[in-house]
Amino acid sequence: MPIIVANKAGFCSGVRRAVDALLEQSALHGCGSTLGPLVHNEEVVVFLRQHKINAVEETSEASGAFLAVRTHGVSPAVFDQMAQLKNIKIIDLTCPRVRRVQKIAAALKEKEIRIVIFGDNNHPEVEGLIGWAGGKTEVVSSLTELEQLNIDAPVALIAQTTSNPELYAKAKELLLKKVPGGLIYDTLCPETKFRQDEAVDLSQRVDALVVVGSQSSANTKALFDCCRQLKPSCRVANVRELDRSFLRKYRVFGVTAGTSTPPWTIKEVVERMENENMEVKEEENEEVFEYAGEVKVAQIGEQVTGKVARVTVEEVYVDIGAKAEAILPASEVHLDEGKTLTDYFTPEDDVEVTVLDIDEQEGKVVVSHKRLAREKRLQELEQDLENGVILEGRVKQVVPAGIVIDMGSGIEGFMPGSLVDTRYIPDFNEFKDQDIRFKIVEYDREKGKLILSRRKVIEEETVDRREEILAALEVGSTITGTVKRITDFGAFVDVGGIDGLVHISELSWERVAHPGEVLQVGDEIDVKVLDVIPDQGRISLSIRKTQPDPWTKIVKELESGQLVTGKVTRLVNFGAFIEIKPGVEGLAHISQLADYHVKHPSELLKEGEEVEVKILEIKPKTKRISLSLKEASGVMGEYGNSAAGSAENGNVTLGDLFGNLFGLDDIPADEDKVVESEAGEEKDSAGGQE
Repeated sequence: MPIIVANKAGFCSGVRRAVDALLEQSALHGCGSTLGPLVHNEEVVVFLRQHKINAVEETSEASGAFLAVRTHGVSPAVFDQMAQLKNIKIIDLTCPRVRRVQKIAAALKEKEIRIVIFGDNNHPEVEGLIGWAGGKTEVVSSLTELEQLNIDAPVALIAQTTSNPELYAKAKELLLKKVPGGLIYDTLCPETKFRQDEAVDLSQRVDALVVVGSQSSANTKALFDCCRQLKPSCRVANVRELDRSFLRKYRVFGVTAGTSTPPWTIKEVVERMENENMEVKEEENEEVFEYAGEVKVAQIGEQVTGKVARVTVEEVYVDIGAKAEAILPASEVHLDEGKTLTDYFTPEDDVEVTVLDIDEQEGKVVVSHKRLAREKRLQELEQDLENGVILEGRVKQVVPAGIVIDMGSGIEGFMPGSLVDTRYIPDFNEFKDQDIRFKIVEYDREKGKLILSRRKVIEEETVDRREEILAALEVGSTITGTVKRITDFGAFVDVGGIDGLVHISELSWERVAHPGEVLQVGDEIDVKVLDVIPDQGRISLSIRKTQPDPWTKIVKELESGQLVTGKVTRLVNFGAFIEIKPGVEGLAHISQLADYHVKHPSELLKEGEEVEVKILEIKPKTKRISLSLKEASGVMGEYGNSAAGSAENGNVTLGDLFGNLFGLDDIPADEDKVVESEAGEEKDSAGGQE
């Protein structure tokens, strides 16, 4: 019976992170509670209960050191109730993807947009979403219910993260048909789709599919619905629900599991299927043996399960069904520093051991715990590698090339220096004797090679955090950030762990030659969000938009005909740009520089020079001011004189003869093109966000 296990079977990153966080809190603080089951899986509930973490239905029932919000999330009202608890730490384990949908619902509520949720009205995730939406929602669980819904614009459609992708795609089409211009949000968790896509691929290589997961799990139900449309399929919550008659019908099986299914349940199911395969072969070959009440004698090298009878400092006595109790010496148990056998074993405990030696004359059997524990631990680590599980271990030793981590049961893993962090670490001694989180990235049993990476965990969590930040940022909002890097074209600002770009044109209302003139690395500044592009991970920010527009003040202070002093900021072919107030520039056209023909403004002016000019015209809508140097000086020479002066060298142009006849509104079209071109080049020089 060949068995193929899907790569993405079992816990998603959100559930795995939540379980790890609870175990960490339990280890630090002792017992605690979760508000409702952490996930819809009974095996996980039992596992957490064994670690003194119980599920409660009401906040008032919470006990222990902490109370955790499960991955499905809760409403703001429930958070308020939890805040009233005394001496209990509140831990929010809401899945990041669910939290994103909650923020969308809250934002739609603020904009008074009607919300339609596609999902199960009784599912805790949907109950929480209704709270974030302010209770003004419609929940539909089918296309028929959506079709019958009487809705008008403005309306938005969101979905429970574990909804069926195909059904939600049809729901989006139906809503847009009913309300053209309705808002559609893609809020499905991609993990569900990943498993369904892998099931499609797996079905092409097997005869039947086994889906592992709880009957109460929505994502497991969606996965099973997908599988049974592909190949004969059965769904089991645990190993006890396997149907032998189903397994005997087919030859090659595929095994997959929902996002809330723990890896140990998948492992038990696969092992039972493999054992079933052996039993079938034995029956086919008529090699089934019956032991009619005979006591099986232990053999050297055999793995047996016994019950602890007595525990001393030096030995553990184990009843394995032999004539005498087996002896488990302390040397055959992996003991942590400062621990004794009594810290690990208690009478009546079940324990698995390997038989090392048998003295039939004395009736003495010596067994080992660490050899079997090591083998089991290696198998667990192999499974952890396949499932991408985040582990935690203590740094046992620091070496020049990296760090050595205790993996338990006498197994050590090595983390090369390049995989310790995303940044350069000059001295690894800061990690000595510290507990750190990591993933296994390479394992070679034959060579005893176990390579670990803390960097991989940091990178994955950074990606998750980027998704949360990008989803939370709202265009038009003002936030605080820290300057991380300065370039020629702008500054990169850290806004909650992700960098956004303030282009040089958005640094100030005044002209800035280089960002270093106004900013330094480490500065904390207020910025306005101009644009967010989640797919590209880009954020466009502005500093100047957080400040008053100088034009709103300038229009009240200046008027046509007024004489003012300004500084020459730029010289171009068609004139000179002059700053007359901070952040406000005007243009003195080349025809308004002097009463004679000027070939280029540089003949008269220099950048940075202060000059007196007369305001000819102010255009508030286009933010343009026309200036004149020659009228400020009071020189209004005759056309003939200008022409004569220019004609001394024998070259008379139309500009010489008629330059003063052209008003500022007759500035060549090239002016606007040049200005736009220069602005465009400045914008383009910024490139994309790094």
